[in-house]
Amino acid sequence: MTIAQRLAWLETLSTLGILAVAVAVLGPAHQPEALWGLAARLVIVAGVCLACLHFCDLYNFETPHDFPSVFTRVCRALGWSAVLLAATYLVFPATIIPGNLASHALLALLVAVLAIRAAVYALAKRAPFTERVLIMGAGSLAQELAQQIRTRADLALRVVGFLGEPVGAVTPATRPGPRLGAYADVADAVRRHRPDRIIVAMPDRRGQLPVSDLLACRFRGVLIEDCTEAFERFNRRLAVESLNPSTLIFGDGFRVTRGRLAVKRVLSVVIALAALALSAPFMAVVAVLIKLESPGPVFFVQERVGLHGRIFRLVKFRTMRERPAGEADTVLRDNASRVTRLGAVLRRYRLDEIPQFINILRGDMSLVGPRPEMAENVATFSALIPFYALRHEVRPGLTGWAQVKAGYSMSIEEVTRKLCYDLYYIKHMSLAFDLRILFDTVKFVLSGKRPG
Repeated sequence: MTIAQRLAWLETLSTLGILAVAVAVLGPAHQPEALWGLAARLVIVAGVCLACLHFCDLYNFETPHDFPSVFTRVCRALGWSAVLLAATYLVFPATIIPGNLASHALLALLVAVLAIRAAVYALAKRAPFTERVLIMGAGSLAQELAQQIRTRADLALRVVGFLGEPVGAVTPATRPGPRLGAYADVADAVRRHRPDRIIVAMPDRRGQLPVSDLLACRFRGVLIEDCTEAFERFNRRLAVESLNPSTLIFGDGFRVTRGRLAVKRVLSVVIALAALALSAPFMAVVAVLIKLESPGPVFFVQERVGLHGRIFRLVKFRTMRERPAGEADTVLRDNASRVTRLGAVLRRYRLDEIPQFINILRGDMSLVGPRPEMAENVATFSALIPFYALRHEVRPGLTGWAQVKAGYSMSIEEVTRKLCYDLYYIKHMSLAFDLRILFDTVKFVLSGKRPG
């Protein structure tokens, strides 16, 4: 369990505990019915507070987690909680919590969250709270994993050393750790350094993998993990460059059942209908503004590749001036000079994507999934990037894991990185994962920031 996951559990439990104490101490005495009603309303407070903590990146360890930064973000999160709760009380007066119960709970939660964070950060790299890791291999992937273990406190891991000869240019900064011997010395290294986990990152295992020694280690309680699995666990994306077909065929995940697809489809249609109904007045205003700002159609319609390679027509608000005659279209072209002023605003907040709810209703797209690409680019990417065609085994989405983690792509390297996230999504696709992606999408839309 990563530190982010531990924090989420601890802060959820502390929030519920604080609210339970608040109800018991400050709530109406000897009125069980009133207490139950008050407890239900306090659950709303807990949900709002935890959502705001997530919204302010307090569970995202890709952002700084020094104490001043954490203190500022916790205060901001609880401030937003107070604003949202006040708005909720105005719209739904029945949810009002009497007295100063909510304010007392928010103050107690501020103290609790800061105390939990200080304790967890202080203990994060202490020996009893970390796993000791032995890395077999010293290639590029082994070096990257070791670097992440050294720099990411949320992993709660510590490298004791590596086995094998370094591959390529290795500097002290990129070396996985102290060299403890050759691959055949794994039993001795385990006996001397007592690792909790062995990550196998050998560039070539043929004839070199010490199977008997690794089996003995496994039966003694040492966890054995493939480097691609470790990379996936650390980064929540697949290491496409290091994957082979057998890993995808025989590995876990990719459990796409008819029931899950049916629930996913119903959720997509319901949200698309609601979004189109609520945004209809806004869409009418945007359509008028687009026509006033530059000549051309209101909508930009483009052929994209969908489920099983089927071509469909994707609809967006037009955000650019029309292309000069004879100029080819490509996703990797930098069209910044053609973006209109209104188009820049629509793009920043992803409002140009609203018409794609029509594509969702037509069955071309889902709410969450890999973003659909143009046919010309798909042919190029499939030839250059391994496993690229696999992203078309699910329905494309209005938003996706790659969109909230990597943003826009302007090079083959960036497209490859986004594919790593797309395949991870397909492997772990679930309703809970979709809801998390939707929450993160709303966060980026409201902030106007680009991920990645």
